[in-house]
Amino acid sequence: MEEEFSQLKTAGDWRNLYTQICIESRKHNFTCIDALKVENRGLNRYRDVYPYDHSRVHLESHAATDYINASLVEVDSINRRYILAQGPLPGTVGHFWSMVWEKNTKAVLMLNRVIEKGTIKCHQYWPQVMGETIQCEEVGLSVENINAVPGEHYTTATLRIANLVTQESRDVIHFHYTTWPDFGVPSCPDTFLQFLEAVQDSGSLSSDVGPAVVHCSAGIGRSGTFCLVDSCLVMAEKEGPEKVSIKSVLLDMRKSRMGLIQTEDQLKFSYISILAGVKKLGLVDLDPEWAETPVMEASESDSEDDAPPPRPPPRSESLLPKDLPLVAPQEIILLKDQSTIVVKDAEPYNSLPTNLESCLNGDGAQNGCKDEMSTSSGTSSEKSSIDQDSPSKCILKSNKMEERKREMTLKRRKKDEDTAGTQEKIVEIQRKLKAGEDWSRRTAYFKETMLPFCVGLAMFISGGYYYFKN
Repeated sequence: MEEEFSQLKTAGDWRNLYTQICIESRKHNFTCIDALKVENRGLNRYRDVYPYDHSRVHLESHAATDYINASLVEVDSINRRYILAQGPLPGTVGHFWSMVWEKNTKAVLMLNRVIEKGTIKCHQYWPQVMGETIQCEEVGLSVENINAVPGEHYTTATLRIANLVTQESRDVIHFHYTTWPDFGVPSCPDTFLQFLEAVQDSGSLSSDVGPAVVHCSAGIGRSGTFCLVDSCLVMAEKEGPEKVSIKSVLLDMRKSRMGLIQTEDQLKFSYISILAGVKKLGLVDLDPEWAETPVMEASESDSEDDAPPPRPPPRSESLLPKDLPLVAPQEIILLKDQSTIVVKDAEPYNSLPTNLESCLNGDGAQNGCKDEMSTSSGTSSEKSSIDQDSPSKCILKSNKMEERKREMTLKRRKKDEDTAGTQEKIVEIQRKLKAGEDWSRRTAYFKETMLPFCVGLAMFISGGYYYFKN
């Protein structure tokens, strides 16, 4: 670990490291067939984040489906298990609590807020106020908030899940980290490590209980960061920091859920947090101050709405060919000579051009790199937007291309989230209409049956009173 940190301190090229991880994680052709079935598509929050078939969590007690957008991630060397999930949708709250009940989960770790920058990121799936209860009748469960402890950076609540069929009940801890921006990182690792320590001290990550459920909005960025930092710190304490390769741990985790760690900023923050953690344990003497985290911490104030939009992850699901619907998204690579190739998850890593590495290092044009790679079929307007005088780096170093990709991704995500928000509002309106109809039916029933009965009873009593009085 110390050697890995030293090399990064010298190079400081987080983009290059993140790109290497993205490419190397595509060695395996994992499918997402179940996630893309017609009956399951509406259960996914985003169109480009799916659980792999081999590692997805299967529901056992839900009558309608066994599918939920969640993956089991295991780190065998330290006996750590996590369930990484998307933030529940209005229609998947029952699925979510069924999973928590079935897997004997002791804690749910929520790393996002329900609404961020005016956009719904997750449904309010838990009772937030102490004493409040929500009912999941379709799965026979109820969830009650029996204790809530607010905090500056995270809140803790004890939720009691009751099985309405067996009359069993179980307490689950809900940890809610409230100051972690979407696509970003906290301003420093201190508060995050305090949150991690509180989760560890609760015993929720122990091997003798079910895997903790970790989720953000998509269940890959902030969730992946948490699991990577926790695993590496436990591994460093158990085996020694010299035997821990953070990059290797992340690549192994990506075999269980796609796209863990969405940006180079999150990757850098993971390294800094691990360094600060092992230093706190007295295992290394390296100074974590050499790396300044570039993304400021989010706040609860309204000023957050005025902040620039966060840098999106390199998702490009909309570019997937229609004949490859069952694999994870692809990645576009810009070469030194401004030609592009597409690296697909369906394509084994060793099927790439043999001299791709030299291309990435900036000397591929002279080695025939262009001849071995197929040029992208992008539109002429996209190609003309690339600055011909930009530095001869690889992997989307063109600022204009980066900006265009960010705009397209943000527009697509905004559209998806607006749709989800509209659906949630429709569900709420339908609920209120149903409640109004129920009240109207009760009122009509009272008028038709109880009111005549009460009038008759009153007349009978007054008549009896008059009779006995005379």
